[in-house]
Amino acid sequence: MKEEILSLRILLLCGCASLEAKGDLRRLDLAIREALDKEVCVNELKDAFAQLYAYTGFPRSLNALNTLERVLSERKSVGIIDNEGKTFQRPAIWDDAKLALQFGTEMQTRDEGGTPWNYSFCPQADYYMKSHLFGDIFACNQFTPAERELITVSALSVMEGVTPQFEGHKECAVFMGNTKEQVDYLCRWLEEKYSRHQ
Repeated sequence: MKEEILSLRILLLCGCASLEAKGDLRRLDLAIREALDKEVCVNELKDAFAQLYAYTGFPRSLNALNTLERVLSERKSVGIIDNEGKTFQRPAIWDDAKLALQFGTEMQTRDEGGTPWNYSFCPQADYYMKSHLFGDIFACNQFTPAERELITVSALSVMEGVTPQFEGHKECAVFMGNTKEQVDYLCRWLEEKYSRHQ
């Protein structure tokens, strides 16, 4: 494994994201344990699974969070104390819808490579994406925008019928600060470790 391309931490987080998207809770259980053993923090896993509801739906997001909660309880019962990591801080923009929309619009424009994105066909979807996805979610303190995009790419990489979004988010991951080499490496690593046919 060439850790200079991507850290083991982000690879294991992204592996968990792909299994969350598949809904493969058996393998997710094992992946969570591996991630925790390799110093991935509890709050990072919580935030990754919470973020993914916007891409995979609340059922898979909540199933992953419930799996994480059960794994932590089991580990604690045998004396394993996992690293909680950085404490979650409630973003200030959650109390200011106008600020959330402004921040989200700026973040989405960056995600699109500097081109403002407007979905006038469905204004409510445009608002949800800017204010909530790129506003509320991206304002959380566990990940950089570059890391958030890698988590998103990982989930989309195993989902059926989302090829346009998968290809688009690979480009967005570069706009957010990753290199193309890192994104391509991640996709190869996920395919090898979590093949969609297993």
